[in-house]
Amino acid sequence: MKAPIFLFALTAMVGSSVAQDWPRYLGPDGNARVDGKISTDWGSKKPKELWKKQLGAGCTSFAIAGGKAVVMGNDGGKDTVWCLDAKSGTVIWKYSYEEDLQPKLYAGGPNATPTIDGDFVYTLSKTGNLFCLSMVDGNVIWHKHYQTDFGGTAPSWGYSASPIMRGTALYCLPCAKDEAVYVLNAATGEVESKFGGKTKPGYAAPVFFDYEGTPAMAGFFGRELVGYNVNTGKELFEFTWRTSYDINASNPQYYDGMMFLASGYGMGYAVVDVTKSKATVLHKEEDTRMIFQNSILVEGDILGVFGDKNIDAELIRMDMKSGEIRWREEMPGTRGSSLMVGDTMVILSETGDIIAGSPAKTGWKEHGRVKPLSGLCWAPIAYSDGMIFARSNKGEAVCLKVD
Repeated sequence: MKAPIFLFALTAMVGSSVAQDWPRYLGPDGNARVDGKISTDWGSKKPKELWKKQLGAGCTSFAIAGGKAVVMGNDGGKDTVWCLDAKSGTVIWKYSYEEDLQPKLYAGGPNATPTIDGDFVYTLSKTGNLFCLSMVDGNVIWHKHYQTDFGGTAPSWGYSASPIMRGTALYCLPCAKDEAVYVLNAATGEVESKFGGKTKPGYAAPVFFDYEGTPAMAGFFGRELVGYNVNTGKELFEFTWRTSYDINASNPQYYDGMMFLASGYGMGYAVVDVTKSKATVLHKEEDTRMIFQNSILVEGDILGVFGDKNIDAELIRMDMKSGEIRWREEMPGTRGSSLMVGDTMVILSETGDIIAGSPAKTGWKEHGRVKPLSGLCWAPIAYSDGMIFARSNKGEAVCLKVD
């Protein structure tokens, strides 16, 4: 079995006249979208390579803020958190600690994308080392461990769900013996609240949304999707979704009383009605799969690169309410990550191709593609201030200028 899992960190930067940060998994709002425009005439003006570096193995993507890019890798039995100058790739600081590579049927290394908030960055290792580091010099502000401090149990391929900031709190998914969701004081690391009961850990980061006027969070765990009232921790809805090896890694999407979720291993996708406590299926299909790829919600449609280890990749635009496939386009490999800058979509295929195009309702128009990376590329692509950031599983990373 080839082990594709995790919810990987991402970054791709695409330019506009105003500098745009990409401070966390799937960008500033967690939806893989930012406003702006990028140059798409790649036929006559290919993206310029600003830098290329070796980071160590891993599937974390980049978090970018204030001209700094933070990413992780593993080499020689250590995880390293790299803080780079976004434009030059120069190392500003790095922080390393002991952590096994754990190359379980893939290259191994950390999976969770860092989260930057102001002067601090939060990182998570596969075994559960949670650090708050200074963005100035990489000094440790505080450290917690999902297993020893919270009583969590790491999933088979290691913790991969990025810790996510909401207000002044850091939301984490240690899936401990008492509660699944831990809400930490971001300044101190102390537990402010916890909820969710006992459940199998998954690989997807928490997703925040407005649920009929209520601030809500969805957790896509190993065996179910659960929605919670953020203020009270009370469960809003639940939907059982069990895959082989308990691998749920792709980001769920909420829209108009419905949630879209997708996995690999023969499960495919489903759109469920979550207006009642027990969610019910509106439509589903087993061969339309996302094992860990991200989806994007655009005008009530689901956009993304679908595929699985035995199913070739396709970029698909689907009406979320009806399940109608508006169009599909072949893509390299069997999966890929994506983001949007304005109306332009940028895709990183698992083969290392970076592709730009327009995903209108009427069809896909490709603007160009380049291939700056080799080997498998499973970490999400990222964007900031006219630059695209991408990396391979073995640790080769590249930054391209596209404004």
